[in-house]
Amino acid sequence: MRASTHIPRPTRLTDPSESLFPTGEALLSAIRDHHVGPHPLTSIAHRFGQLHQQNLHGPACPAYPDRAELSRQADLWVVEHVPPPHPEAIMHSESLGTVIDRLAVQQVQAFHLLMNAEPSDPIVHAAWYRLAELVDNYTDLTTAVARRSRRLPCTARP
Repeated sequence: MRASTHIPRPTRLTDPSESLFPTGEALLSAIRDHHVGPHPLTSIAHRFGQLHQQNLHGPACPAYPDRAELSRQADLWVVEHVPPPHPEAIMHSESLGTVIDRLAVQQVQAFHLLMNAEPSDPIVHAAWYRLAELVDNYTDLTTAVARRSRRLPCTARP
């Protein structure tokens, strides 16, 4: 009997963003310190979450140098890993680092409100609704960037 020489073909991604960027849910999980996946951006999101969590309980210090450095690290990852955008791609108004920072701020604030206010309070609902909007915006942005139809501002150099 002859040995099989069948080599499995690699599976084809239907969405190019699936392997390039972590999902919004993966970022939220990392921010909340539930699961920090292997993707470098989830690690950055996790550190943003830690920073914003500390700011809830510490002095009212925005820690801009730390935020700026984390944002720069995310933007540097984009420069090094994202394919060049199509020449006619539309420029997004914010860098990916800034987008992840805003997600982290909103995630920490929404969870804090949920734990410290009445869950039925409209402010709690509004915070979680805003977080869902930011996750949707992140997903739309990363999908467009992966498909090369959107470009991100270049705020970091290798």
